[in-house]
Amino acid sequence: MDAASLPRVYLDLNHWYTLGAAMAGHPREPAHVALLAELQRLAADGLAEFPLSSVHYMELTENPRDEQRNEAARAMATLSRFRTMAPLSVIIREELDLSFNARFGRPAFPRRVPKFGVGVGFAFNEPVRFSLRGGTDDQLRELEPTLGTSVTEWEAQINAWAEFVLLAQPPRAVAAQIKDYNPYGARTLADEHLASFNVMIETLRTNPDISQRPLDAIAARQFTFEFLDQYTAAYLGAGFTMDRRPFHGAEALTSFLMSLPSRRVATMIQFHYLKDITRDWTINDLRDIAALSAAIPYCDIVVTDKKAWDVVVNRAHLDREFSTHVLPRLDGLADLLASQGNCKP
Repeated sequence: MDAASLPRVYLDLNHWYTLGAAMAGHPREPAHVALLAELQRLAADGLAEFPLSSVHYMELTENPRDEQRNEAARAMATLSRFRTMAPLSVIIREELDLSFNARFGRPAFPRRVPKFGVGVGFAFNEPVRFSLRGGTDDQLRELEPTLGTSVTEWEAQINAWAEFVLLAQPPRAVAAQIKDYNPYGARTLADEHLASFNVMIETLRTNPDISQRPLDAIAARQFTFEFLDQYTAAYLGAGFTMDRRPFHGAEALTSFLMSLPSRRVATMIQFHYLKDITRDWTINDLRDIAALSAAIPYCDIVVTDKKAWDVVVNRAHLDREFSTHVLPRLDGLADLLASQGNCKP
C-alpha cells in the first residue's frame, strides 16, 4: 500500500495522552493496551498513518507535567513516525486557488501543496534540519571513524533525536536554565486570536443587525484577521486587481469562504458553538477548531472530544460532507481501521 492510499488518522491530544499512559504501563482502561498494540502494528506494517499537527506541538509544549508530556511524545513518535500535516496557512493557499479556478477559470494552474510530510519543520512550514558544516568532503569523511558511522547516518540520528526533543521538549528544570526558552511563546498570537474572537462574540450579542447574520460575522472575522493577506495574493494571482475585486458584499464573501474546505469546517463548528451563549471561549477551543478544520477535510478518521463530535456529526454533518469518520472516543478505532478500503488522495 503506497503512502497516498494509507488511511490517515487524526487524534486529539487527549487521546495521545491516553495512548501514552498505556505505553507507559498504566492504562486508563484495560482495553487501551490491546488498542495500542494494534495501532503499533498498523503503523509498523505501513497500514495506517497517524499524522501530527502544529497544534499538537504547541499544546504539548505548554503542558508543565514532564512525565505526561514525555509519555504522550513517546506514543506520538512511535505511531506517527513524525509524519505531520501542513499548517493551515499552506493548505489555504491551495484552497483559495482551487476555488478561484472553479468560479472564474483562473488561475489556470492552481497551486497544489502537499498536505502531509515529515517533521516539525513541515508542520510549521519552517525547515528544521541539523547537519555538519564547515569542512570539506574529505574532512567530513575523516570524522566518520570518530563518529562510528557515516556522516549521513550520524546526521539522520541527530535529526531523529531532535525531532523527539522538539516534540517532548526538555524537562522544565532544564528548560528554566535555557536562555530565552519560553514554552508559552505561541500564546501571544493565540491571545490576539482569542481577543478578536471575543470582539466578534460581543458584536453578535449587542448588534441586532449582525446577530441575525452570524455566518457573515464569522466570515468577516476570518477574512480580516486570519488570512486577508493570502486572500489578497490569491485574487491578484487570479488576475483581479485592488480596483476590480472578485466579490462585493457580505453574502458573496461568505459564500466564497464556505467553498474552502478548511474554512467551511471552522465556520460551521464556530457557528454551532456560538449558539451556546454561556460558553466561555478559550485558546484551546480555537486551536482545536483550527486542527479539525484541516483534519476533517484531509484525513480519513478523526478522533476528537465529545462536544466537537456532537457538533461535527449530529448538527453540522461535516463527517458526511467530507466522507470522514469522526469518533468521540478511541473505542472502535481498530475495527474501523480494519474496515477501511478507500482513502482520500
